[in-house]
Amino acid sequence: MSERAAGRLVWGCFAAGLLLSALMVARSQVGGDQLNLLARGWLLEARGQFISFGNPMSTGGRSPGGITSLLTGLPLLVWHDHRAPTLVVLLFHVLAFVILDRAVRPVLAAHERLLLAVFYWLGPWRLYYSGFLWNPNYLYLFGALHLATALDQRRRAGFWASFLHFAGLLVALQIHASALLLVAASALLWWRGYLKLHRAGALAGLLAASLPLAPWLRDVLRNPALLAEVHKGFLGRGLIHSLPRGALYWLRYPALSLAGRMATFDFSEAFGSAADLRLFWPSWALTQVVGWTSIALPLLANLWLWRRWRRRALRRFPEDAPGRAWLRGYVLVTATAAAVVLALSPTTFMYWQGLILFHAAVLPVVFWLGALARAPRRPSPEQPAGLRWEAPPRLLARPVAIGVAVYAGCAVLVGLGMAFGSPDYRCRGDETVVFPLRSDSPMFRDLGIQRTCPWPLDVPQGWWPDVLPEESSAAVAARDASVAR
Repeated sequence: MSERAAGRLVWGCFAAGLLLSALMVARSQVGGDQLNLLARGWLLEARGQFISFGNPMSTGGRSPGGITSLLTGLPLLVWHDHRAPTLVVLLFHVLAFVILDRAVRPVLAAHERLLLAVFYWLGPWRLYYSGFLWNPNYLYLFGALHLATALDQRRRAGFWASFLHFAGLLVALQIHASALLLVAASALLWWRGYLKLHRAGALAGLLAASLPLAPWLRDVLRNPALLAEVHKGFLGRGLIHSLPRGALYWLRYPALSLAGRMATFDFSEAFGSAADLRLFWPSWALTQVVGWTSIALPLLANLWLWRRWRRRALRRFPEDAPGRAWLRGYVLVTATAAAVVLALSPTTFMYWQGLILFHAAVLPVVFWLGALARAPRRPSPEQPAGLRWEAPPRLLARPVAIGVAVYAGCAVLVGLGMAFGSPDYRCRGDETVVFPLRSDSPMFRDLGIQRTCPWPLDVPQGWWPDVLPEESSAAVAARDASVAR
């Protein structure tokens, strides 16, 4: 495949994925985690109040730093709607793909670049998490930035590459604690010689990314309860509970296999009850039968990669090795670092905690299918007779191309199903994201939340976002009436 033909197909995939993601942004709903994030942004935009800590963590305490207040508050200055911060999520995904594609373009062949576009950009796990507001959804950008800046420093350290690498790590940690997976990967990459570091650039990046932490440190001194505290589990618990789950999700990320609410389809709100009944079995077959079957592809790809590269990957990386060898080693070293973190984790791994490694989980499929589809090279006179072919015969290229096209078509269908049927993209139906709230706030009207999908308010036993001031519906209505007069 020529570079020009591959480029056209890559940007065709990009256009299709961008349209699907934009559809999801337009249909995105607001659940409990979204209210916590929007409350920080709304307080900053509407009342000038900067919340110095992020969402509550599952292990206790609050995420350090006020980066989430900035990520949600600044977009509201431009568009006063609850979907404004979600557009930033989509922008992060676009930047992630552009950075990733530009970084690996000199390393991958033209058809492998197309494979990356299909399995990364059209992958259901990227599509789903590009269209609604949630902390892990931002992390795709930092995963791509991690690879690009590490690849740029495989032979020589650079100030700006180190600056971006370490700033990205610290900002990602403030957004979601799962960024620890990238921190461990960077440490192992540096130890094995895959990554050179510019000390001044790294220090400058850490200092720049620590600015949102200054107000948080001040508030922690006043209220130590803001610090995260592990309430359950023990060090090493993840060897039994997290490592097997993490390995399974590493295989599911490049596949069509969905998890959690992603596959809880209910199309009655969008198309009516009759259409929902007709679409049930096709959607079930696509996400369950085809989805679980598709795990065979990344399984075979990872076995192929590990068998050929595991010994070389964990050795000291030679500086004169080509970029392709570095990229394969990056995948295996990153997976090894993640396995160590998950084995030591005191809590159970959840599927969204590995999204920051989505780019690395996709690459084994790209390498394997790229090898199967590669046209044979002419034999060199110096090569022994038994080693004349460096790649499989050309007859494998057509089945691989057909299979990739089928995957892309199924991914688009799954994306459409999620956009119209999953709970995060519809108001009513199974497992809705809306539940009773015990109070009211002007934020619900200001950001169009009640217009999009009304919440039950003033329910005494209901829930409430952790930083949003509580008011009664009568008080909010009286204030709205006073403003209107």
